[in-house]
Amino acid sequence: MIKSFTVKNFKAFRDTVTLDFSATGNYEYNTEAVKGGIVKTGLMYGKNASGKSSLALALFDIVGNLTDNYTNPGNYKNYQNMFSPEEPVEFEYTFNFKNTDVVYKYKKSSSNIFIQETLIIDKRIVINYDRDSSDKDFDVFFSGTENLNKDLPNLQISALKWIKSNSVLDDNIENHLFNALFDFVNKMLLFWSLDTRSFVGYTSNDNDKIIERIIKSNHFKELQLFFREAGFTDELVHSNRSGSEEIYVKYGEKLLNFYSVCSTGMRSLLLVYYWLQDVRNCEKCPSFICIDEFDAFYHFELSRFIVRKLKELDCQVLLTTHNTTLFTNDLLRPDCFYICSKEKIVNAHNATEKELRLGHNLEKLYRGGIFGK
Repeated sequence: MIKSFTVKNFKAFRDTVTLDFSATGNYEYNTEAVKGGIVKTGLMYGKNASGKSSLALALFDIVGNLTDNYTNPGNYKNYQNMFSPEEPVEFEYTFNFKNTDVVYKYKKSSSNIFIQETLIIDKRIVINYDRDSSDKDFDVFFSGTENLNKDLPNLQISALKWIKSNSVLDDNIENHLFNALFDFVNKMLLFWSLDTRSFVGYTSNDNDKIIERIIKSNHFKELQLFFREAGFTDELVHSNRSGSEEIYVKYGEKLLNFYSVCSTGMRSLLLVYYWLQDVRNCEKCPSFICIDEFDAFYHFELSRFIVRKLKELDCQVLLTTHNTTLFTNDLLRPDCFYICSKEKIVNAHNATEKELRLGHNLEKLYRGGIFGK
């Protein structure tokens, strides 16, 4: 899981900001939102242009470093903060695998040009690369890399990815944790809960048709159940009468194309189902899911339904939202709610000296400015 993330000079963030997933509160409710002392399901609030979308993209910058998964370079235009475009962008991730911290930090001058790169496992530097140093080799202290070519002054890919692709690592705990890092990042998924399919990570293929995949993977009955649970009372059916698989809404004897009669919210719900229900049935279950503006088109009851569904998944989840009705102990706990600004990111538990209890109205406290402006 991701334990913490720090970024500097990326898009909206000129100064250093840290997103800490440590579950810092001693709460005895909604414990399923926390795993091993780390927030498993979190919601993030913030004013418009406070940096929530920039933070989501920053979190997923690592996907382009270590995998061949889909990133869409257009997401990473205007890489540096506009006030310091000549300065490097800095990232630092702390992961926790098998109760051991794995720290990956790096600097870039653009989305694909590295300046520095360091990997630290259990407080020991195991990989270090500094493009500006007099010694152009990178340092690597893994057993199994003794014959690796390290004279790469113009390395255009991650040193970690180069080592992963060109070494046969020995069977030891450090190498297992190195592989665990790649496995986690390979399964990270960011998407936007809108009426278009836009995402980062998880797959190298952007050509799958949502409806065809759902039907061909025999998950249509699950889709029907998911929509009924979400409060959609009309009957859904599927047919390939148009030459390709399509979903229809059945009204008596009439079949009307789903996309032509359903609201933006229902189309968005189909997209959410595709990612959250369909993919969890495959072997490559996501490790970390981030949904930006996850409930932009939802009634508050549907938003709550989605959060509860997400809590059931065995993966880390971060959602951004403006829906303050979700800011409640009924769904999560104070250390799972984050408030984002361009200067800092803090959870509700750490944002006040007030002792927060189950009976407190967190939404009212947030609107009243108790957690800061």
